[in-house]
Amino acid sequence: MKFGIKSLMALGFVAAPLMAQNIMSNGDMEYGDGGWYLWNNPDGPAEVKSQIAIAGLGVDGTQGARVDVTKLPKDWWGLQLQPPKFLADSAYYTLTFKAKGNMPINAVVQGGPPDYRQKESGSFELTNDWKTYSLTFLADEKGFGLNNVTFHVGLKKGWVQMDDVSIEKSEAMSDTTWYADAEKRIDQLRQKNFTVKANPGDTVSVKLIRHGFPFGTALALYSDNPNDKEEKWYKETAKKYFWHAVSENQFKWPEYEPKKGKIKKDEMYRYVKFTQANGWKLRGHALMWGHQGYGFDKHYSNPNKPKECADFGKYLKARIDRDLAEYKGKISEYDVWNEPLHESYTFEMCGWNYLDSAFIWAHKADPDARLYINDYNVVAAGETDRYVTLIKGMLDRKVPVQGIGVQCHFNARPVVPGLIKERLDKLAALGLPIKVTELDFGTWDQGMTLTEEKQADEYEKFIRSAFSHPAVVGIVLWGFWDNRHWIKNGGIIKADKTEKEAAKRIYDLWHKVWTTEATAVAGPDGVAKFHGFKGRYQVTIKGQTSTQDVW
Repeated sequence: MKFGIKSLMALGFVAAPLMAQNIMSNGDMEYGDGGWYLWNNPDGPAEVKSQIAIAGLGVDGTQGARVDVTKLPKDWWGLQLQPPKFLADSAYYTLTFKAKGNMPINAVVQGGPPDYRQKESGSFELTNDWKTYSLTFLADEKGFGLNNVTFHVGLKKGWVQMDDVSIEKSEAMSDTTWYADAEKRIDQLRQKNFTVKANPGDTVSVKLIRHGFPFGTALALYSDNPNDKEEKWYKETAKKYFWHAVSENQFKWPEYEPKKGKIKKDEMYRYVKFTQANGWKLRGHALMWGHQGYGFDKHYSNPNKPKECADFGKYLKARIDRDLAEYKGKISEYDVWNEPLHESYTFEMCGWNYLDSAFIWAHKADPDARLYINDYNVVAAGETDRYVTLIKGMLDRKVPVQGIGVQCHFNARPVVPGLIKERLDKLAALGLPIKVTELDFGTWDQGMTLTEEKQADEYEKFIRSAFSHPAVVGIVLWGFWDNRHWIKNGGIIKADKTEKEAAKRIYDLWHKVWTTEATAVAGPDGVAKFHGFKGRYQVTIKGQTSTQDVW
C-alpha cells in the first residue's frame, strides 16, 4: 500500500527534519578538557586565570570554561581560548557558541599548516546573560586546510564564560538570487529619468562623462615637479580609472605633524591641488588612529601613562580645530577615528569618551564635512555585530557620526555576495550612509596570492555587490599601482605600468556597462526625455555642447 504525505500526516507520521551534524568533538566540554587549551603569548603574556571543563561554569550548571583577565597581553590577539580542532570539506559552515561576560571577544576560524590562514572572523560584545552567537564561514579547502577555531579573549580586562561550541554545515549562503539580480537593483538605484530643455524638434544627444557615484583610490603623491615623468604617468593613470581620492598616509597625524608644530602642509596640498584641478572630492584619512606601530607610539600626542591623557585630549582637539579650519571646503569628509575596534590602545589608556569628543569637536570645526568612523573586518569579515553595537551607542548618545567606513581588505578571503549583503544590511539598519574606504586583495605578508584572472573576478563581484546595495555611497580602492601599494603586487596596474585584467574589468564596468549615451528629439514642449545613470552629462544640441548634472 502506498501512502501520500497527507495520508502519512493523518496517521501521525511526521517526517523529522534532517539534523545538521556537529563536526566539533567535545565542544560542550562534557568529556573534560580534551582538546581545549588557553594560549597565552609568552612574548608579552596576559595576567589571567582560567578554568576549563569545570562543572557549574557552563549553561544550566553544566561543564564550561571561564577566563578572568587582570592584565592585557602585549598584542590584542595574544590570549586565545582554543576548543578542539575539526575537519571540514569545501562548503559553508556555521560556528555557534554560547557565552557571557563583560568583555568583547573575537572568534577566528583558521586554516591548517603550513600558513594557518585566517578564513573568517567575528567580533562580539558579550553581556552578563548567556546568549548564543554565530558566524558563517566558507571552508574553501578540504581536510586539514581548515581545522581550528580560536577565541581572542584578551581584548579588554574582565571575564568570559563559554559553552556549547559547535560547527555545522550551513545552507544559508546557497541562495545566489540576490547577486543575480544586482543589475536590476543598479538600474533602480543608480539611474533616473531626466530631461533636457531645447527647442521643439531639436535633436538632443547626451553622454555620461562622470558618474555621480564616487569611485576612487588612495593616492601616494611623491612630487610637485611637472617634469617628473613617473609622477605625471601616475596622475594620468589615476584619472583614467577614478574620480575620487583619499591621501593614503599624508594626513595621518604622525605623518602630517611628525613633531609638534612641524606640519607638512605642502605635502598635503599636493592632494588638495590635484583633486581640485580635476573636480574630485577629497577624503581626509585620518584625524585619529591609535595604532602603536610605524613609530606612532613615539608621537608627541601619544599618551604613555594615564596622567598624560588630559594632555592627549588637548592635543587632539587642537589638531582637529586647526586642520579642519585649514581644509574647510577642500576636504569633504573625514575618517575621524580609524579602527577603534582593533587599535584600542588609546581607549584602554584614557577611556572611550575621546571617541565621542573627537566627532563633536570635528562637527563644530567644520559642520559641512561628513564625519566617518572607519574599521576593517566588518564587511570583508564577520566582525559586523560589534561595529553595529559601537556605532549604535554613539548614535544613542547623539554623537555626530555621519557615515560608516568599511575598509574591505579581503586578504585571502573570497568575496561571497550573500555574506556581503548580510553584513551591509546590518550596518544599513543604523540609517547612515556606508562607504567602502579601503578595498583590496592580498595579504601583508604574502602579497597577492590570487591569479590575475581571479583578482579581476573578485573585484568585479564585490563592486557589483556594493554598487547594487542601497546604503553604499562610494567605493575607494586602497591604491592601484604595484609600485605604490602596501601589498606586494596588490595593485590593478603592474609595476611595469601595464594593466592587469582587474584594471580592464573595472574600467569596462564604469565606462561600457554602467554608462549612458542616447539621442532624443525634443517634443512640442521643448523637452527631450532620457533615462540614465546619475552623474555629469555632456549635452549636444545643434553642434553646441554644454554640461548638465543629473542627481
